[in-house]
Amino acid sequence: MRALAHPTRIDLLELVAREGELTATQAAQRLGLTPGNCSFHLRQLAKYGFLEEGPPRPGRSRPWRVGSVRHSWEGVGADAETNAAASALTSVVLERDLARLREWLAREASADPAWRRAAFLTESLLYLTRDELAELGREITERVLEYSDRIDPSLRPEGAAPVQALLIGFPLPPTTTGN
Repeated sequence: MRALAHPTRIDLLELVAREGELTATQAAQRLGLTPGNCSFHLRQLAKYGFLEEGPPRPGRSRPWRVGSVRHSWEGVGADAETNAAASALTSVVLERDLARLREWLAREASADPAWRRAAFLTESLLYLTRDELAELGREITERVLEYSDRIDPSLRPEGAAPVQALLIGFPLPPTTTGN
């Protein structure tokens, strides 16, 4: 979790995932940072298995590629400090995702009509048991993971674009009347 706790690392991880492979210099140019700063954060991401070195290139160029496509930190609960770190990381990631949703909503009207029709936003109040909620989460996750190999640019079909999928299911607190 600490490897992802820095906003630059989250940006770098996504950038490498989108581009397939990048050097620190290339990442720095795209993110408006210094190569040294990017190199440090790329190494930190590699230290924890999020990134790995790509095939060598001529000269001193050191490319990085995604090492892990799925990240989860729910249920870590080892101690109060770990719980606080997990909660903080979840908040950072969720705020980033919500900012992207707001940005999409602001530009949706001018977006390509086919992409507008393909995009979705669903909000539902469901009544589920714990087991049903867990099963729904597993089924949705399995379906989403069917596309995870496309992190490799060579496996992306013509016309594929990066898409943010934010899928959440959680129990609501009881109402004040107990209903």
